[in-house]
Amino acid sequence: MKEKIKYLIPILLIIIFMISIVPKSFQNDTFFTIAIGKDILETGVQTEEKLVWHEGLEFTNPRWLFDVIVATIYNNFNFLGIYIGVIVIACIQAILYYSIIEKIIQKTFFSLLVTLAVMYFSVGEFVARAQIMSFTLFLFEFYCIENLLKSNKKRYFIVLCLMPILLVNLHSSVFPMYFALYLPYIAEFILSKMKLRNSEDSKIVIESRNLKKIIILILIGIISGFIVPNSLEPYTYMFKNMSGISKVFIDELQNLNIIDDLFLLGMIMITIGIISFTKTKIRVTDIFYIVGFLFMSVFTVRCIYFFYTISTICIIRIVNDFFKECEININLKMQKVIYLLFFILFMSFCFKMFVRNLGEDYIETKYYPVDATEYILNNLDIPNIRIFNGFNFGSYLEFKDIPAFMDSRSEVYTEEFNKGTTILKDWYNVTFGITSYKKLFKDYEITHALLYNNEIINIYIQDDEEWELLYQDDNFSLYEKKEKTN
Repeated sequence: MKEKIKYLIPILLIIIFMISIVPKSFQNDTFFTIAIGKDILETGVQTEEKLVWHEGLEFTNPRWLFDVIVATIYNNFNFLGIYIGVIVIACIQAILYYSIIEKIIQKTFFSLLVTLAVMYFSVGEFVARAQIMSFTLFLFEFYCIENLLKSNKKRYFIVLCLMPILLVNLHSSVFPMYFALYLPYIAEFILSKMKLRNSEDSKIVIESRNLKKIIILILIGIISGFIVPNSLEPYTYMFKNMSGISKVFIDELQNLNIIDDLFLLGMIMITIGIISFTKTKIRVTDIFYIVGFLFMSVFTVRCIYFFYTISTICIIRIVNDFFKECEININLKMQKVIYLLFFILFMSFCFKMFVRNLGEDYIETKYYPVDATEYILNNLDIPNIRIFNGFNFGSYLEFKDIPAFMDSRSEVYTEEFNKGTTILKDWYNVTFGITSYKKLFKDYEITHALLYNNEIINIYIQDDEEWELLYQDDNFSLYEKKEKTN
């Protein structure tokens, strides 16, 4: 009974913590996810792109299953259902992470502290986007690979056989990462065959493993990658996206400055310190995971969550081995006082975050034109307008059944995905004042423009006699092209 309580208390605290930190407000991707999911549910397949008013664009759908799931939840439970769904997945990921760490450290309290810290810095992942599913699956994949190689139990092999099918339909654009998680073990196998022996003085541990099942799993994964509506997409999407203009201005695709991320920097410094100044033995696979995901994080910010959810496990294993090697035992003479202090700070923090969430709306009117959209629906002839909109809120227009100029699926509007298409580049040049809006509006035959009040185009168009202001609030302005009179 005591063991059950000992295990259930940290789980309960993790759930409370995750409920408190998961943001209530939604991001732009959630809105087009709902719109696409509804389209698939209504038509059976996404046969026609109805979200934008451009003609001739070819759209891929790397998240079709996730879109359907989110749209189904929204149709039955509205935004509250999606919010609760995000919390549930976030709790599952956090509990899984805690279980892995607890097996390594075998100290409940410190495992809890590590989990809370990692989940706090991973909060940007916990949104209603396909990434919340893929990162949870990647963590589970890591867990299953480790246990398969350690115990050789069939259940882990079966799960790993099924996982790529689920991943490729939930979020195929990150599918290559499924194979990346196997690479450290393959590299270790190659090093072991090079007859690099582990001497007593060697700090690097190279284990000799039988990787037959890993090779089989990789082959099964390659085949599974074709079990999607667009069979080549899982193998091309990520690389095409990274080579386009999207990387220029989308934050999560840009390079990471390690100095700006104190948590990551701290983890790296601890690892370097232990490797450089102690005799602690380190598994070569842990080194590959740490260095590999660090390099990927520096290359693109989005990969920082791989480091948080997987590389930190390897770092904690190194730290734990260091404590064992040095025979450091932390004797908590004042355990009750420490636990009480932790509990007070923990509950204070969670209460503060709860209050913050209660004060938020699912849709932030500062970033999304909620009232302006209602004006458009009530006053304009939707099928006959060609509206110009910003990158961040185009998905909200689509969610409200208003065809947009573009949305945050940036890759769709580039030459890499649609040959000859320069929509994203044109929007970027106009929005950042590189070229005049007049040419773009003429070329695309724009009839209306919905703009942030503080953006460059709005500063000029408000004095343009060819455009009439139809609507304005604290954040957005809506303009209509005046009809020419003879």
